[in-house]
Amino acid sequence: MGSRVDTLLESLDDTEVFFLEYSRIRSHGKAIFIIEGKDDPKFYTSKISSILGDLWDAVSVGGKSKALELRVSIRNHPSYKTDKVFFLVDRDFDTRVLDSDIYTTPSYSIENLYCDPTTIRNLIVGECGLSNYKIQQRLAIIGFVVQEYERLRAAFHKNKKLIITNSVFLYVRKEMHERKICLDKLLKIDVKIADENLTIKLSRKSEYKAVRLTEKTKFKEFLIQSSQLKETLGSPGMLFRGKQEILFLREFIKLLKEDSSLSKKVFNQFGHKLKLENPSMADHVLSSLAQYVHTPDCLIDFLGRSKEITFS
Repeated sequence: MGSRVDTLLESLDDTEVFFLEYSRIRSHGKAIFIIEGKDDPKFYTSKISSILGDLWDAVSVGGKSKALELRVSIRNHPSYKTDKVFFLVDRDFDTRVLDSDIYTTPSYSIENLYCDPTTIRNLIVGECGLSNYKIQQRLAIIGFVVQEYERLRAAFHKNKKLIITNSVFLYVRKEMHERKICLDKLLKIDVKIADENLTIKLSRKSEYKAVRLTEKTKFKEFLIQSSQLKETLGSPGMLFRGKQEILFLREFIKLLKEDSSLSKKVFNQFGHKLKLENPSMADHVLSSLAQYVHTPDCLIDFLGRSKEITFS
């Protein structure tokens, strides 16, 4: 029986498979959230539970397009079209989709929200012992560390290699309409912070070289004329690709460890030993930092409306 079921599932496309899963878990007593990424529940779970308690369930479908395709299937189904189901997707390089049952992040992705300086402030208070009011110059230490983060982050966003990476990726997505190509097939970014100096290495892949040869003239025009590129470069923290932002965040978190260059700098200036209580936190950023990420007002509003619909 198992092999027959497996064979049947393999014959269906992703939308049909997720539609079957939705059909299985749908409940008139709970709200259902369709979430695009497998890591996204790490961020959303506590946010949704704080508003809806236990009266919700979720399905991760592995992509924005899949989430929106599943929405079409559900909303066109005669028995499911009025279900209390909501869709949570990333903005990416697209215009934000705003609808009563769709939430789109205000930033490129959830990852960008992790990288806001408020996350660093919350993190060092919670994980570096800086909630202790007895620490002399506690607030000054917190302010100093956040300031160092903002300084390095500004240098990160001004780095020409990072600007090139986001410009090329935006061009491929919007002008060449290649939505399925992942960035690592074009350009690969490596980020390091050593002694508080930021270095970025950029590896150009074969697909990038092919794009450069065939699209050189059009790409130059795009760099000059694209209003979306200007908007993206004007708000890099919000609109640059989120996975690159996380690379930087991971490197900065390493500076919070005992005996790092930043820790020594804090000690020399304030006489306090900065120490991250969980040294492996940088390896599990999305899980470990979710509790410290500020919830956007637009998400609070969306979940509030979702609760009203669920209990109506």
